[in-house]
Amino acid sequence: IVDEQLAVEKFGRRIHHTTVLAGKPALSAGYAYFGEHGVMERINYSSGHYRPDIAAVSSMYQWMNEGLNAAALNWIGRLKWSTEDCKTYDWDNVNILGYGGAALNRSCHEVTTSPKWTQMEDV
Repeated sequence: IVDEQLAVEKFGRRIHHTTVLAGKPALSAGYAYFGEHGVMERINYSSGHYRPDIAAVSSMYQWMNEGLNAAALNWIGRLKWSTEDCKTYDWDNVNILGYGGAALNRSCHEVTTSPKWTQMEDV
């Protein structure tokens, strides 16, 4: 997560999102929106050129549930994603350290059937 205002205040310039990972691979991309007092309110997976897949949402949802109440967040997915993707995704070949395919599949179903799940066109 890159806080543009903080970066300008601290470093005197905007830090680009690609700088954070120094060109290394990312599990996901998009926008996190914070409300009053820095409380995260929603996550949007529309990311321009990266185009994360449904596994990225599932891994983030599962990771967030390890210490937070992910169900309280508003999750904004790409328009083409649906619960059907959870059923057809090849979860057995997902290689994310610490996240098994079966658990990610459950997370996928939880987030895409949640009343907090909405979809929108990519930007």
